[in-house]
Amino acid sequence: MTPNETRKIDEFVKKQTNALCDLWYSCEPDRFFLPVTTPFEEKLENERKLTAMLEWLGNQLEHPNMDQASRKALSFETVKRLKYTGTEIFGLTEDQVNCFEELGIDQAAIEFFRQAQAFDPTISTSDLFQASRNVWTCNYLQALLGLPVKVTPSIFAYSMLYPVSDNYLDDPHRSRHEKAAFNQRFRAWLKGEPAVPQNWNEKDVLDLVTIIESQYPRQECPQVYDSLLAIHSAQDKSMCIPHAPVAPNSVDVLGLTFEKGGTSVLADGFLAAGELTKAQMEIIFNYGAFAQLMDDQEDLERDLKDKSLTLFTEAARVGKVDETMHRVFGFAHHVLKGLESFKDERVKPLKHMSMKGIDLLLIDAVLRMEKNYSRTYLKELETHFPFRFEYLKRVRKTVMKKKITAERLIGLMSSTQIPSYLPIDDAQYLLLVGI
Repeated sequence: MTPNETRKIDEFVKKQTNALCDLWYSCEPDRFFLPVTTPFEEKLENERKLTAMLEWLGNQLEHPNMDQASRKALSFETVKRLKYTGTEIFGLTEDQVNCFEELGIDQAAIEFFRQAQAFDPTISTSDLFQASRNVWTCNYLQALLGLPVKVTPSIFAYSMLYPVSDNYLDDPHRSRHEKAAFNQRFRAWLKGEPAVPQNWNEKDVLDLVTIIESQYPRQECPQVYDSLLAIHSAQDKSMCIPHAPVAPNSVDVLGLTFEKGGTSVLADGFLAAGELTKAQMEIIFNYGAFAQLMDDQEDLERDLKDKSLTLFTEAARVGKVDETMHRVFGFAHHVLKGLESFKDERVKPLKHMSMKGIDLLLIDAVLRMEKNYSRTYLKELETHFPFRFEYLKRVRKTVMKKKITAERLIGLMSSTQIPSYLPIDDAQYLLLVGI
């Protein structure tokens, strides 16, 4: 990889980050890009249907041991009921509720869980969830790019790099000097340079980089490693952001947010395809920037506690979270229109489902951080949601009590026995998979 090749990706990242900052400021905070309102009577009917569905699921999960024929019948019935929920509550079409199965995304999720447990039998619930979210993004990009949906060696390795490297950098028992030295070795491995791992954790990181190299030889696929270096640099910059409070305009929080999110998903794209056109790079980078906004909103309370600087913590400190979130809706509307550039007929249902569901996911995310938003704003968003907010909060408690988890649901749908230790709530799961 020549310095000139690396410079090309750096120039792209800088240019695209600036373009997204301009787009952000052009989004009018008083314009609404939300689904149509849901009448009160319709909300009550939706709640009745979802309650019945969750009660049925809870009952089935209480009897995990059954013969193969019974499990197969239960799998068929589970998929049928979940798809019914998608069409009847969320207004999805048959093509949309079938798209994950048709594209093979559901099977890819199962395969990743197996591979992750084989690589690290001690992997924690939170680490597996973090890694699986990245796998889902890669599978989504595979579908958009017209590629077979599967857990490739590179997708597995890059997704596992998240928890493995983060665990090291988040370890309170390691000094800043140790973490800085690890980052230098990590960067050397990404560049293909020799560096001796200092412990078992670093050995795992090096092994995962080697897995990527086995699929994408450096000389043949330089953009893959350019993109990995780009996200590494972005993460380095984000680690150097000072804690609040800081002087106004002393930190480019917006630019750093978009750079970190954009480069992360851009790497997903290159690991999925090996190479991308400039137009594809722009769309994928933009999607990643938007995804980072969603992550920062979800982490708002923790980031406030840690005195971290994000768009949302800065907005919360001056009482403008409503306006910031409102701008996110507009930003998402403009950015996600780029998905229409992917013309493969096979993924049209997936694209339409994404556009239909993203606003609902954003509203659900706001509800999780409700104490940071005004009652007026929450009331306005609730009118566009298929359930009453108070009902959804009660349902979350029920889901936790009944231990309805991602693996257990996947197990019911796939006729296979999968360990249940990754909790996920009803709204996130149903909206995420489009059912």
